[in-house]
Amino acid sequence: MTFESLTLKSIRARPVVLKLKRPVVARIATLTDWPLILIDLYTEEGVIGRSYLEPYIRRSMRYLIPALHDLGEMLKGRRLAPIEFYEATRKSLHFVGYEGMAMITVAASTWRPGMHSRGRPAHRFAYCWEAASVRCLPTTAMASG
Repeated sequence: MTFESLTLKSIRARPVVLKLKRPVVARIATLTDWPLILIDLYTEEGVIGRSYLEPYIRRSMRYLIPALHDLGEMLKGRRLAPIEFYEATRKSLHFVGYEGMAMITVAASTWRPGMHSRGRPAHRFAYCWEAASVRCLPTTAMASG
């Protein structure tokens, strides 16, 4: 199975709120909870990509989760392609505003299935986003530079 042959089946986004042992104290707020949105990207071929968002504000999850599900519906049936997913989701948000976290997370969750299908361990790679292009770098290069 190649990266190009993987097809998006669905996206599942779930809210999780972690209770912090030690609060994060900032000038503008004290955070005692840490909201996360866990994202599972399912492919028709059975490979699952996982990613997450840290929206900081608990209430924002009620807006981000439906947006993620909408993006999943829009991309359903398309082959997994991180750059193309990023571009398509960016274009779809042109009139309502670019909520970058949602776009990047959907595209980022395509890396694990792609690496898995190529027989490469996904945990050895990290990704960075530069002007709407994605580069896959070994984590050792990111750690050393």
